[in-house]
Amino acid sequence: MIESIESKSIGTFTYNESDKSWRMEEGKLHWYLNATGKQADVAVLLHKAERLFEDLRSFETQAKAAVAAALINYKNDFWPDYDEDDEDLDWDAVEAGDFNTTKEVFQESITLRDIVIGIDSIYCEYDDGDLFGGHRIHAYFNEEYELVKANI
Repeated sequence: MIESIESKSIGTFTYNESDKSWRMEEGKLHWYLNATGKQADVAVLLHKAERLFEDLRSFETQAKAAVAAALINYKNDFWPDYDEDDEDLDWDAVEAGDFNTTKEVFQESITLRDIVIGIDSIYCEYDDGDLFGGHRIHAYFNEEYELVKANI
């Protein structure tokens, strides 16, 4: 097995036997090339990662918008930004949505931490910016960078 591979744009990926992936974990954003399951050609995975890296800013904007759209109702319905036990809480304001998080605030709050490139998918993990009490957001994309599903 190749112990490390070099990407001129991303950095050096080092092979990890336990999860059958190549890892580049320097800096705030960590990259993984996932070779589990189907037989994966590391050169193909690296090419996919480098292609995504070249368009990362655009992908990140599009991905955050898609994740926000997918999870905003869950956030506002089950993780409110008010204290339900507050005796002075204005329930009319709650019903009117005055305490709801907007999609824009949601998008600005989350931070991309991990990207896992697979044979036919991309997995991204986001820091939730305390929208969900510090839980991580898990987002799965197809090869066209379209969101397949998102959850916490």
